[in-house]
Amino acid sequence: MEDFDNFLLVLTTSITGTLLAIGGIITLFYAIRNRNRLILLFSAMWLLYAVFWFIDAAAHYYYSITLMALAIVPQLIAVPCIIVFIELVRKEHVNPIKISVLVIIEATVFYITFFMDPSNNWHIIPGYGVHNKGILRYSQIIFIFYYALLYYIWSFQTWRKAPKSLRISANLLFIGSTLFSVVTAIMYTLGTFIRTFNSIAFIVHSIGAITNIIVILKNPRIIYILPFKAYRILVVDTNESIALFKHDWAKVGKLEETMFSMMLQAIGNVLDDILKKGEVQEIQMDRAVLLIHHDNTYSIASILIASKSSKSLRYGLKRFNEKFVNVFKTQLDGERKVGMFEETRALVDNVFDYVPSYKAVS
Repeated sequence: MEDFDNFLLVLTTSITGTLLAIGGIITLFYAIRNRNRLILLFSAMWLLYAVFWFIDAAAHYYYSITLMALAIVPQLIAVPCIIVFIELVRKEHVNPIKISVLVIIEATVFYITFFMDPSNNWHIIPGYGVHNKGILRYSQIIFIFYYALLYYIWSFQTWRKAPKSLRISANLLFIGSTLFSVVTAIMYTLGTFIRTFNSIAFIVHSIGAITNIIVILKNPRIIYILPFKAYRILVVDTNESIALFKHDWAKVGKLEETMFSMMLQAIGNVLDDILKKGEVQEIQMDRAVLLIHHDNTYSIASILIASKSSKSLRYGLKRFNEKFVNVFKTQLDGERKVGMFEETRALVDNVFDYVPSYKAVS
């Protein structure tokens, strides 16, 4: 029974590392297959965390301060992946202040870990393992609370803005994120005084992490709730000024598509006559944006209306237009009529499979 605490510590860290390694490998394959850079960042942080936990387990098993110190390296790489993932999920750029604060905290933890007297930071406890203490312990608590808070805020905002179609997934994401971040941080803090809480923290951490991985892989639309809200996509005949196809992701006001396409054509012609700078590709409004992709071969344009512009929407619109032309080029060569292109809905589902739907679920 003397070594039970050590056995429990090695067991929980090994289980945590194994679960995160499995989740990381699965998400890595998903990211590569779907060419999704966001999910690639997501997979990187879990794989690096898995390495951290495996080294941590070995450090406790061998009572090695050196291994315990080395374990911090993959964690210091994983956390920036977490922060960048969260920032890019919310918007198209990373907040320099958040990254600067993170760099300062990580540099502090790194310096204390490798350049201060180990006897002041580590304690080998027979029957338990390696326990950090003093200023190292408190700097790691600040480090954990910082990224845990950012992760928690992201999941809360996602949960709050989730449409009904994603409500169950959002609930599970929020529960998993709370376990992974806030609950784990609190348990780790309590572990400063009651070491059993450390083992509990590791299991809670792994349960929360694997829950998040499953939710996001099962329904990746959930990570696109915050960056934008897509309302409608249109395909218009720019010569005849008629809308050939329309699809809505959210409830929008009634729109006369013919008048709309005529207006866009008129704006494009006027600007081209004045500026001689080519076709209009984007129109910004106070609370919305129109993304426009003109086809070079056929007189059609694909138009996407959203709350904000984003790289994923612009790239998706380009892909959608290319696929539309490829599928319907025989119809485009002849007379075009409204209703001829209803099969386009399958293209929308295929190309914009990441776009959340805000329409009422029947």
